[in-house]
Amino acid sequence: MKFNQLLRVLLVWLFLALTSACNSQTERAAPSGAQKNTRVNDPFRSYSLTLLGYNYTDHEIGSFEVNGQGGGNLEVSEGVNGGGGRICCVTVYSPMPQAQPVTIKWNPIDDKWCEQTVMLAPPLPAKPENFEVHFYPDGQIEVAVSEGMGSDSRMLLPAKHRNSRHQDESQNVDNSSKFARCRIGYQ
Repeated sequence: MKFNQLLRVLLVWLFLALTSACNSQTERAAPSGAQKNTRVNDPFRSYSLTLLGYNYTDHEIGSFEVNGQGGGNLEVSEGVNGGGGRICCVTVYSPMPQAQPVTIKWNPIDDKWCEQTVMLAPPLPAKPENFEVHFYPDGQIEVAVSEGMGSDSRMLLPAKHRNSRHQDESQNVDNSSKFARCRIGYQ
């Protein structure tokens, strides 16, 4: 072998040795909690879900949000009508080995803003499409993930009168402070 050929072979061997050493050191040096690149068969996925709101309270909800993602306003629900439109997006991750906290913030009346943390229970459906928020008349809030068009209203309520449940507004009840922290102004 001539000297030039021997030098080329030696340089290629050295390059391959250094490249494999760098790759193995990079993998070992990665932080223990670091996310790896997602592969096609990776079981962990994120989903951007359509946000649906259901307002069973006596008052229109001026605005609501889930983990800081805006959900718009919610009219008072009636029959199977949720009371609001579909808004994009809330992100969830699958699989969910345990219930996850979700922070709901909403504007029930005038300049009052309330905040409540509720739990999203696993498992997620096979093909999650919607993130539902259900505001109940007693002040409780429930969240769920659904497939397809979303679930129907969980409560059948009497017809509404404009933006409230009752024509005589003194009959409307605001229980939003019962389970939530409420204050004047958005904070």
